[in-house]
Amino acid sequence: MSEWTVHLEFEEGTSSKFWRARVEGKTLYVNYGKIGSNGQTQVKQLGDPDAAQTEYDKLVREKRKKGYADAGGGGGGGEGEEEEEGEGDEEDEEEAPRKPAPKAAAAPAAAAPRSGGTRLVLEAGNRKVETTLYLDGKTVRMEAVETYASPEAAKKAHERLKKTLAGEGYNPG
Repeated sequence: MSEWTVHLEFEEGTSSKFWRARVEGKTLYVNYGKIGSNGQTQVKQLGDPDAAQTEYDKLVREKRKKGYADAGGGGGGGEGEEEEEGEGDEEDEEEAPRKPAPKAAAAPAAAAPRSGGTRLVLEAGNRKVETTLYLDGKTVRMEAVETYASPEAAKKAHERLKKTLAGEGYNPG
């Protein structure tokens, strides 16, 4: 199966959920749920690839409007049980997000101060992520630093990232 092409998260109050999607041909896959869980997957067959992409774009816009923001991880713990179209309701039965989506701006790739690295920067609301990628033969090394507006926000992000990475199969090393 292909990778998710969009991964959004919403965290406010007691609400902590993810939403991700991808299009494969004329099929739209949507996976959503509580952060740290597998969530559930809905599969929707559309008439043609253009219709699937149009539906995907519409859903992404709607989620961003509701306050979902881009996330760097995989969100859930992997593939969930797939549901056929029309079975079950989406996660919006939970508290609906009300804050506006942060505007994310990715800086163009620039050479990092260390040799051979590529530096990338993402600014989204009160979060700044600076990532440097290095290529050494068959090895890719990534260094990332996330900066938040407060220690509390950083602690919350730290816990979220630990859950997300554990859900993706990472183990303490």
